[in-house]
Amino acid sequence: MAEREVEVLKRARENFVRKRREMAEQMIPSGAAAAHFAPNFAALQAAIEAIDCAIKDEVALPADYASSAPEPEEVSGAASNVVDVDFDSA
Repeated sequence: MAEREVEVLKRARENFVRKRREMAEQMIPSGAAAAHFAPNFAALQAAIEAIDCAIKDEVALPADYASSAPEPEEVSGAASNVVDVDFDSA
């Protein structure tokens, strides 16, 4: 398990939960524009759920997983699908 990564994710989750709670407080008063807040509220909840998933993933990974940058692969020019495009129309 990558403890540092899990702690970072937990702190990020705490921030999103705090924002969700603040937004919920703004939605309470009668006449509040709850419909206005709904998309952002749903996005916050989706982010929290994504972070929960990421935490579970980090816990399941071996401690040294992705601990260093992968070595770049050499690509020959013949296998490339990059096309030379001239974006300058002048």
